[in-house]
Amino acid sequence: MIPKVLVLSGYGINCERETKFAFEHAGAESDIIHINDLISREKTLKDYQILVIPGGFSYGDDTGSGNAMANKIRLNLWNELTEFINSGKLVIGICNGFQVLVNLGLLPALHKNYGEVKVALTHNNSTRYECRWVNLRKISNKCVFTKDISEMHCPVAHGEGKFFCDSSTLEDLEKNGQIVFAYSMPNGDSANGEFPFNPNGSLMDIAGICDGAGRIFGMMPHPERAVFTANSPDFQKAKEIAKREEINLPEFYEPAVSIFRNAVEYFHDLENSGFTYADAGVSIDLGDDVSKILYNAAKKTWENRKGKLGELIIPFDDFSGVRAIDVSGLPQGTLMNIGFDGIGTKMELAERMNDHRTIAYDLFAMVCDDAVARGAEPVLIGSILDVNSLGKEGETHLEQIRQLAEGYIGAAKAANVVIVNGEVAELGNRVSGYGGFNYNWGAGIVWFVDKDNLITGKEINPGDYVVAFKEDGFRSNGLSLVRKVFENVYGSEWHKQALGNSSLGELALVASKIYCKTIIDAHGGLDSEKKAEIHGIVHVTGGGVPGKLGRALKPTEYGAELDDLFEPSEIMLHCQKAGNISDKEAYKTWNMGNGMLVITPEPEKIIQIARLHGIDAKICGKITKEKEIIIKNKGFQKQEDFLVF
Repeated sequence: MIPKVLVLSGYGINCERETKFAFEHAGAESDIIHINDLISREKTLKDYQILVIPGGFSYGDDTGSGNAMANKIRLNLWNELTEFINSGKLVIGICNGFQVLVNLGLLPALHKNYGEVKVALTHNNSTRYECRWVNLRKISNKCVFTKDISEMHCPVAHGEGKFFCDSSTLEDLEKNGQIVFAYSMPNGDSANGEFPFNPNGSLMDIAGICDGAGRIFGMMPHPERAVFTANSPDFQKAKEIAKREEINLPEFYEPAVSIFRNAVEYFHDLENSGFTYADAGVSIDLGDDVSKILYNAAKKTWENRKGKLGELIIPFDDFSGVRAIDVSGLPQGTLMNIGFDGIGTKMELAERMNDHRTIAYDLFAMVCDDAVARGAEPVLIGSILDVNSLGKEGETHLEQIRQLAEGYIGAAKAANVVIVNGEVAELGNRVSGYGGFNYNWGAGIVWFVDKDNLITGKEINPGDYVVAFKEDGFRSNGLSLVRKVFENVYGSEWHKQALGNSSLGELALVASKIYCKTIIDAHGGLDSEKKAEIHGIVHVTGGGVPGKLGRALKPTEYGAELDDLFEPSEIMLHCQKAGNISDKEAYKTWNMGNGMLVITPEPEKIIQIARLHGIDAKICGKITKEKEIIIKNKGFQKQEDFLVF
């Protein structure tokens, strides 16, 4: 499939031709279409897969940049546009186009509230038009358009490009991974608001954001003006250096081209997976389509272990083909095991929210973080997905499967594992839940460890520090209690109840953090050196902090005093309040804001390594000779200052 791109034109948009060229160079077919042709229905959005709102000065920016064009689209094309978005197609707005998307409320579309205006692109701090080249660094991997791009050098040309919003919205954007690009220094460091590296004064140096699905993207800089290497103001210098070093400069600047190529390849991947939006629902063999989607997702994880134990040997590349690894070179004393787990009832939250993109993170966290709690390195993962139905009565659930596959890829990368195989089975009414698409998902992990590196708990000593790793959600534990409490209080549609700026469903669905990369980096793996001494690891799941820590301390019969754990999340405290749940019961049921505990004599090293991996960590207590576990209470009820277990 060659995707078709609609490059919008009219009323002051003036970057159509270079944008059209960029997409055609990337392998798409492109048409420049005047907005009036869409309004008159002479042309229709549904004939295209990608919509581009290019840069320019629509309506002369007389009522604020992008505002008049946004109003014209809202009043004349809103239904067609929302249908285009809901069908899974792509939208990009560049410069003035970004301003249009913001004024339409298509960005950031927090909590899927498309049409709600939450951010602004306002006057530059310099109070003048800024036309200069800037450096960008990628902040999030969520966006379809920015896959495999880490940094970029391209021009800005705007008078109103300063990104602004309230603190709550900014926090949500950061938490959701919707901040895609930020202005940076030439060496890649944050611009920290410094002019001219941040050319407009944007909050947090924000240069581009996406919606929660990563399919709507807006950026102020112009990648279409940086497609040719010769466009760069540094070209003559680079050309001279290349000449002296007898190398050839490429004709095209790859990061800029990738913005457009990634959009094209997105639809190629869908076609290769056996699924396109045009023919969804008319598949002759739905089971094969699903297998191909998940197989193509698995293939994208095979690079994770390249050059390491776990690199796959693939005699025949097919979803039913043989895949294996070579273990003949493992050193004496290498141990191997297999661990299994699932995610309990968390799937029902995804079913309620019709958002399945993060469930794989929960699944992988359960099996991979259990493995590293023993000092092992997780390598290969396989899963079994049982569904009630893949589709019936002319409808399919391929979009939900595609969302699961999207999370599959991201979770495997976060855990540094390879998806080696899997199984999908339709079980009819043996699987039930909320809505039309119900499923259970379990996984098995193959892990390896040097027997001398195995963590047994016997190494723990009184005086060892306990370092807590922050967790924002429930992980996959204690959710039956959550559902029971909220259903009793708010009724069967409890997930729609607001709590702050989010819904209860969104907060309960927050994805598990995956900690295993941090632990392997610190403790050492089969081909990496130890950087910090670790005596014990607690993966805080069912049983909460006291239950899981108590199990880790069982070989020594020591205790612990935890006087500074992380605070429980807002939804945990709310659930406590709504269900009148005691603090002691809460700490025995949920992680209460602490997803993993590391017992170590070198806490600062652990904290530093964790932060390098984006994990918030701190010293939360010490190991004691006394057998009891004492926790400084941060629960909702606070009837006791300290809880003793």
